[in-house]
Amino acid sequence: MSDVSVAIRPVKTCFQSRYTLPTFQRDYKWESKHFTELLSDIQGTFLESYESTHGRKDVASYRSYFLGSIITSAEKGGQKPIVDGQQRLTSIFVLMAYLKRYCHDQEIAHVEDLSTLLQRTSYGTIDYTIEFSESRRSIFREYLNYDQSVSTAMEKIDSLSGLDSGDLRVVEVLKSVDKEIHETVKQHIQFFIDYLVEKVELIEISVASENDAHRVFVTMNDRGLRLGPIDLLKGHILSKVTDAEVNQKCHELWVKTVNDLRRLGAEEDSLFFRAMFRARWSNTIRGKKKGDPPGDFDHIGDSYHRWFVDNATNIGIVTSDDYSRFSRDEITKYADIYAAIRRAEEEFDPAYEHVFYNSVHKYTLQAMVLLAPIKPNDTDTEWQSKVQLVARFLDLILTSRSIEGKDNNYDNLRDISYGITRAIRGMDHSAVLTYVQTEWDTHLQAMQGIGNLSYAKSERSDILYILARIADFLENKIQLTNSVGFGVYVQRDRGGRTFDIEHLLCAPSQNATQMGFASPAEYTELRNRLGALVLLPRSRNRSLQDKSYIDKLAAYSTENVLAQSLCSGFYQNNPNVNGFTTTHPTMKLRAIPSFSKAEIDERAEVYRAVALEIWKKP
Repeated sequence: MSDVSVAIRPVKTCFQSRYTLPTFQRDYKWESKHFTELLSDIQGTFLESYESTHGRKDVASYRSYFLGSIITSAEKGGQKPIVDGQQRLTSIFVLMAYLKRYCHDQEIAHVEDLSTLLQRTSYGTIDYTIEFSESRRSIFREYLNYDQSVSTAMEKIDSLSGLDSGDLRVVEVLKSVDKEIHETVKQHIQFFIDYLVEKVELIEISVASENDAHRVFVTMNDRGLRLGPIDLLKGHILSKVTDAEVNQKCHELWVKTVNDLRRLGAEEDSLFFRAMFRARWSNTIRGKKKGDPPGDFDHIGDSYHRWFVDNATNIGIVTSDDYSRFSRDEITKYADIYAAIRRAEEEFDPAYEHVFYNSVHKYTLQAMVLLAPIKPNDTDTEWQSKVQLVARFLDLILTSRSIEGKDNNYDNLRDISYGITRAIRGMDHSAVLTYVQTEWDTHLQAMQGIGNLSYAKSERSDILYILARIADFLENKIQLTNSVGFGVYVQRDRGGRTFDIEHLLCAPSQNATQMGFASPAEYTELRNRLGALVLLPRSRNRSLQDKSYIDKLAAYSTENVLAQSLCSGFYQNNPNVNGFTTTHPTMKLRAIPSFSKAEIDERAEVYRAVALEIWKKP
């Protein structure tokens, strides 16, 4: 094999090269939760060193963050093929694209020019430092087009056709970045960008030819030379199982379990062990004050294999029998439950509906909390009932926080999630139910303010989520034959059939005072309130934008339940609807032939009544 060179390179140096992607490396497989963990780690390492008294040059002395390794071969025509590491490089590219856009939109001066690391111009043509497909280039062309707002850019990206699964994951990550950026990082973004490009480092393993690069890749991955945390954990556990026959059985089960986890997605094996160790055994977490030491939660996140080795005795895994039981019975059981949770996050299952709802919130700590009350001897019925109950409680918390205007990002949810994990750890179902019922009303209070949600002030995804839950509830209760379903309402890759938020009142209005509004300003404010919003397919929503409410009613009559319920035809000769309004008198649905200020409050009251039923105490 040709000579292999190994070098530690900061992000800045790496992105001074231009990379090409072999066919097998083109698919971006990371989900937003993988990206969120990476971003949280980078920000955490930065904030450990940052002091408000520091100058920019002090960043040079900060502790570096090691991102991992990439394998490349020699440049051809000014381009360097990536054989391994596309996930990391693409993730850093997305982060830099966000930071570039953020600095431009916020008019932040004296900052590292990230455009030189994101793109190159050759003969008047702009291209990117990673050779993306045309569909992925179109995503970044829209996102980095400063002639349009970022919200307009994201709307156009949602409308792009021909995006593959990797492109959709890139879009999902782009949408998640802003709320995951720590407020301190935003306030001192110049420092963080310096840290990212100068102190976040990769190991680049480079060989002369692409064939040699493939050999290095295969050797590191298939012959055990890349000893990651999973391999080290496996080696430690199996070394403690002294009976040869039992050891062989444990090894076979381990291989099957890890392979099954990896089929769920990238890094799922490591994510599982982090979730399980935190759920079952972590007793401490880093405090909020600067300089507070890391706790079990943090050590597990950094090096779960090392934490296990150091703490096995403390958690009761001491003898060879303990290790064999843990490997043979417990890891496999918890991995199966974790896999069930992950599948329920990806695809709606009525048996685990709230798990899916929480995943729509991009809640990355869900698996940890759901595993917390599970005991090794739980029957399938027992652990399933616990998962359903805790997921329902988490749904209430996430939704109530949205209504209160709180960000559901990793940093804000970390301590809340950990507190619940500690509280319900190892409980039986009745104890979990008592805990949930005791805590429920504290969070349910936020539902009273649901009508104050505003399109202009809230996260659009939060409003869409709540309207989708309300619509889905009504469809099921009324047993509509033309139901849409929650999963379709929130699906963002259906082109013109993707659902958007529809304003019932157009903007601007020339007769606001005649409609009961004190002023045009009040009209503008209240038309954005939840009571003046429904959902429509994107193509229909855009075709009706400039029309008055009365002119839109005919179109509403053929749409989903939120729009249809405004029309008189919805109530005519429809016993299911009439039966529903009789049995649910607080949900005062009625046809609204004209819509003004009073109807906004009336409609908001309908939404509030439905929400209180959806999120009622178990």
